[in-house]
Amino acid sequence: MTEDGDRRSLESRVAALESEVRQLRAELRRAPVDPSSVRPAPAAPAFVEARPATASPRSSATGERQTSPEPSRAALDLETLVGRYGMLGLATLLALAAIGTFVSWAAAHGLLGPTMRIVLGLVAAAAIAAAGLKLRPRSRSFSDSLLALALAAVHVCAWAAGPSLGLVPAPIALAGSAVVSIALGAFALVQADEPLWCVGFGGACVAPFVTSTGEGTAPMLAAYGAAVLVAAGSGLGSRRWFVAGRVLAAGATLYVIALLTMPSAQNAQLLATGFPLVVAGFGVLPFARGEVLRPRLRTLGLLAAIASQFLALARMPWMGAAGAAIAVGVAGCAWLVLLELTDGEPEGRLLDGLGEAEDGPAAWMDGLLIPALFLCALWIALGRDAAPALGAAAVVLFASAARRSEALRAALAATTWAAATLATSLVTRNTPTISVAAVAWASIALLWLGHASAPSASWTWTSRISLAIASLWSLALVSMRPHYASLPFATAESASAFAVALAWAAALYAARKDDDEASALTARMGLGAFGFLWGHQELVHAISPAASSLLLMGYYAVASVGFVGWGRARRSAALRRAGLGCGIVAAFLAVRTAWHLPGAGTRIAGYLLVSVFLLGIAWWYRQPDEEVVAQTVH
Repeated sequence: MTEDGDRRSLESRVAALESEVRQLRAELRRAPVDPSSVRPAPAAPAFVEARPATASPRSSATGERQTSPEPSRAALDLETLVGRYGMLGLATLLALAAIGTFVSWAAAHGLLGPTMRIVLGLVAAAAIAAAGLKLRPRSRSFSDSLLALALAAVHVCAWAAGPSLGLVPAPIALAGSAVVSIALGAFALVQADEPLWCVGFGGACVAPFVTSTGEGTAPMLAAYGAAVLVAAGSGLGSRRWFVAGRVLAAGATLYVIALLTMPSAQNAQLLATGFPLVVAGFGVLPFARGEVLRPRLRTLGLLAAIASQFLALARMPWMGAAGAAIAVGVAGCAWLVLLELTDGEPEGRLLDGLGEAEDGPAAWMDGLLIPALFLCALWIALGRDAAPALGAAAVVLFASAARRSEALRAALAATTWAAATLATSLVTRNTPTISVAAVAWASIALLWLGHASAPSASWTWTSRISLAIASLWSLALVSMRPHYASLPFATAESASAFAVALAWAAALYAARKDDDEASALTARMGLGAFGFLWGHQELVHAISPAASSLLLMGYYAVASVGFVGWGRARRSAALRRAGLGCGIVAAFLAVRTAWHLPGAGTRIAGYLLVSVFLLGIAWWYRQPDEEVVAQTVH
């Protein structure tokens, strides 16, 4: 065909297409439209699976292909909920009621024996399962409902055949129901069907409770639960099925709670502590990766840490306190090994299937909350003799913190501080003055070692907490000395307070060495506040009432001058105002204590002492070159 012929053919096709479009527009304009007759498309039936919009193979009269509208994603209304789920539930209940009524009637009339009832139940379950598989190509959700109903029927039959009627041994009934549940879960994995997997795994989890005769033991329950959860965890692998993750966590929680309620003579508490770690090590760690790994391990680790508290309290006779502490320590080390092996993985959600994927809270749960629970269990098990175990735990935690990433290192550093501080206080508990100094300097030692081996801000703020506790403790010891029975700054309590002051100075030196202005500011404020309060407590009940009053007035007067001079040197209005406040306190003390002093000479000495210092401050503020400073103060 020539080029002219091709052009004429194309022009004729375009002209025909334009003609059809004009005819279609004319028909649409002539057709009357009743607004009341325009209604949204009816909702799809409950048994129709929602599918993406695809082009229909059929063509319209104009030759254009028709497309089916995309299904609505809006929330289901009440009518759809009742029609889709309510009717299904009622139908299921009525079907079960009909079957139960028939079986009861037949049994009452001697028509059906126990074996025939079980057989009929299994046949009915098989028929329901076959119907679910047949309907699966049309509707997965409806098929899942039928398969779940079939699984429930199997569990009922297993319970009836085993514990209820005694036709077969209970372990055989349990094995049968577990096999069916696991088979359904495996089928769900092949079909990539999360709801169906939840049904199958949930059925396997509740099987021992459905078929229980009350004669089971904790080792049997732990072995069965570990087998089921390891199989479930390995089957899930790295699938991002967060609902399935919640079901897995719920199953683990169910078994831990069940074990904790069983007799300690069966080692139930020991099994409950080790059970989650076995599932984590053999069912999750080898198979899961990515965002699902750490949350699943975190959930199981939290369960183990909670169960360790019950293990510490149970104190089984053959283990004793030392044996319980060793078991708790092994569990805690196992958790640290899991952290070691998964440190490079993303932290994911807070718990398996719960919370948002945030790095901060998850790392603190891994490195602080869970290890701290194990430390509490150690303390509960050993009591006042827990100092060596806590010290060893602090060393292990410190070594682990040095190998971790930044967020996890900060959390483990805080746990290390807690273990070391508690161990130090337990070792020195019989001598309070030594204990105060030991707690303060233990925090300084951790601060130096931490910044050298595992840099983290946690070493700084934990040291400030220790120093604050030691400071308050030291001031309390100074205030509890016998009144007017000792010289100021000349007792064991004074030496302890001096050690705390040196610890504050060491913290200030470390902060300046690291060029950390914020840390230096907190250390400076802590040192200043503690030093000032320590001086007050030393003088408030020193030697005698008269001497104490004079010393206290002079202390505040000197402090007033010192703060004002320091503020002038550093051009700090806050320090100058603090000095003025001390001067006002000194004047108030002079007037108040003058009424209680025994002699006129003593009162005169007190007045003159304070007035001299206050006059010096006033003279300072009256200098011409300080008028600007005075204005800023006022």
